[in-house]
Amino acid sequence: MRILLSLSLVLIGFTTFSQGQISLRVMDENNDPIEYANFRLFSPKDSSVVSGEYSAASGKIAMSDVPQGNYYAILSFFGFEDLTLKGINITKPNQKENLGTITMISLKSQEFEEVVIKGETSLMESSIDKRTYNVSEDMTAVGGGLTEVLNNIPSVEVDNDGNVSLRGSGSVTILIDGRQSALSSGDGALDGIPASAIERIELVTNPSAKYNPEGTAGIINIVLKKKKLRGINTNVQLSAASENLYSASVGFNIRNEKMNFYTNYSYRYREGFRNNFNERTSRIGDTIEFLNQKRLGTDFRESHTGKVGADFFIKENQVIGISASGTYTDRIRNGKQTNELYYNDELYQYWDREVYDPRNRNSIDLNANYKLDFNDKKGNLILAATQSIGDESSIGEFEEYYFNPDGTPAANNYRFQNQIREDYNSKFTLTADLVRNINDKMKYETGLQAIVNRQNESNFLEYYDTLTGGVIPDPNVNNELQFNEDIFSAYGIFGHQVTKKLKYQAGVRLEQAFTEPRLLTTNESFKNDYFSFFPSVHVVYGGKDKGELFASYSRRINRPGSRELNPFPTYSDPLNLMRGNPEIRPEYINSYELGYEKMWKKVSLTSTLYFKETVDRIQRIRQFYESGLSVTTFANVDESYDYGVELIGTYSPFSWWRNMISVNAYESRISANVGGTQLSNKGVSWDAKLNSTFSFFDNTTAIQVNAQYIAPRYTVQGFYQRNPGIDVGFTRTLMDKKLVLGVRVSDIFDQMGFYFEINDGDVVQKTDYKWTTRRLYLTLSYKFGNLTTKDKVLREKVKEAEMDE
Repeated sequence: MRILLSLSLVLIGFTTFSQGQISLRVMDENNDPIEYANFRLFSPKDSSVVSGEYSAASGKIAMSDVPQGNYYAILSFFGFEDLTLKGINITKPNQKENLGTITMISLKSQEFEEVVIKGETSLMESSIDKRTYNVSEDMTAVGGGLTEVLNNIPSVEVDNDGNVSLRGSGSVTILIDGRQSALSSGDGALDGIPASAIERIELVTNPSAKYNPEGTAGIINIVLKKKKLRGINTNVQLSAASENLYSASVGFNIRNEKMNFYTNYSYRYREGFRNNFNERTSRIGDTIEFLNQKRLGTDFRESHTGKVGADFFIKENQVIGISASGTYTDRIRNGKQTNELYYNDELYQYWDREVYDPRNRNSIDLNANYKLDFNDKKGNLILAATQSIGDESSIGEFEEYYFNPDGTPAANNYRFQNQIREDYNSKFTLTADLVRNINDKMKYETGLQAIVNRQNESNFLEYYDTLTGGVIPDPNVNNELQFNEDIFSAYGIFGHQVTKKLKYQAGVRLEQAFTEPRLLTTNESFKNDYFSFFPSVHVVYGGKDKGELFASYSRRINRPGSRELNPFPTYSDPLNLMRGNPEIRPEYINSYELGYEKMWKKVSLTSTLYFKETVDRIQRIRQFYESGLSVTTFANVDESYDYGVELIGTYSPFSWWRNMISVNAYESRISANVGGTQLSNKGVSWDAKLNSTFSFFDNTTAIQVNAQYIAPRYTVQGFYQRNPGIDVGFTRTLMDKKLVLGVRVSDIFDQMGFYFEINDGDVVQKTDYKWTTRRLYLTLSYKFGNLTTKDKVLREKVKEAEMDE
């Protein structure tokens, strides 16, 4: 820690941007301050927006980080005449330009009645280091959960078990409100978060050294709603869908100049079916063994998600925030699997396996943070602490009935197994981040982070002994794993604006990790301590007129968790087991990106070329045995390269028609040694997504269509493919936009599913998954509140804008 602290102090010596400041105060004709007046700064060269800011309750506007140059500004507010302010010049570093008090003139009553407000947010917004997906603009996610939202985002996929991948890689870090969270881990956790509770989703494919390096594919940050409107405000949403799906949510906040208190609660109930079909052909000497399995069952989920918090504005430049969020999820899978075993095309035996698999999960996050904006307007300091706790338990009850080919009961035809699994995890994170602007060309960021992670996983299985007729525990399965992980890191970033068109940012993160998986049952320890460094570089050249070129490099890591490390198997299907590998190592990735972004009046394009070199890539490996047993485990593959291209474009031929189109294509090259056999595979994978929105009747009615295609993804032993669907949504706003009615159909052609195929020479396995995906949703959302402000026009403006939601 002393070393890390010393390094961080050295990094504080770095320098970065320092630019000018603009301030003013906005008043009405009665000399009362106007809150939420919109101040936009424009470049006279191409009339592009340089920056923007809203006025505070006092009418004051303070805009910092303004580059040197000549500008004009437009000041606007609902019910008042727009004002154009010319001759705004920032000519030297750290210049403070005070425009004084600006009085806005209200419109006449007849003019006021003709004013039309059209607030519209893009579905996807791009910046140099991330892309932001605005969930409120996605009508095909209305009434759904987080997994359905993620499947609509370019280059993101979610499989039938809720595993998220980005650009084809499953090594993704999922953050909740910018922090690692127990809400984003465990079975059903993501789907337990309803779409109505999400404000936006941010994608960072090549993060800088400031971010925790976990997740080789990048970071997906889920930002939950936190209302900031002044006064007392409440919104309620109810949704129902076919096949017994129901959800409800309520949000409340109260805010004044000293405090903002907010809370929300969401409930989701879902029934459906979950089926899978498996075929395995094995060559054993001169014998061909064929196993045919068909499972038909139900899948029930019920979840409660809540958040409560408060921000305290202790001074104009200091804020303290505290919050608590949590989720409780119940899931019950119930089904019957029929199994048929053939030898050389002759039925040898068949049996039925009945499964009852209930499980539940509790998760809670406690957060506290402090933000200090320096009085010289040259940066800020943020301190944050997070405690995440998750507890998951599952019970598996399995009964089997065996029969001869002629249908008569086989000898010892009845068997059963009972399995109990308990998982507990606790993660404490403490961070300190400092940003400083020194002059008009340079800036630095530096910080420290400490993560203390504790996990405990236990498994107990008992089975019916056909010899004794009793129930006995299985020593080959029963175990307890304790996983301790402590990570301490420090980072520093240096940024430099070389010219008006060229700027770069470079940094490094130094990290020391102490990890120890311990099998308490056998008293075995697999201690692994390692030191890592994670550099990053981002370069941008160009401007809004001709577009911007950007290039970046980052090094990241994927650390194995308890599921990948625990060597004891799970027995949901005794012929297809899963177990971890305690000797698995972290995987590292070197990620390179080169891209171009340009915006026209009706069209925008973001294109990216990327290359990823993965060292010790962690991948699922399936091993087959002559007994007919297959075991899925995890291994470090010897070699892995991915290179591809991603295109994201928007096209709005008319004001009432918006389209977002994305294509991602890449080639994978993988090789590994599995059980003494050298395997390799390669192939080109791609996916395409379309989001099309039609708006009618003065933006009060809209129709949206989401469609996508996903080609096969390649592994070292075969390939897998997710079949996506087509969703259609419709919304109608009423009662001055307080009431919103929504209708949508998910997977309208009922084609969504999942398929994988494995071929290791002597064994070929094919598996299909299908679950309830086509549903008809009906949603009702209502907003009401009591905005505390003296100005009637202001109240109407805030209701219309809802700018912070």
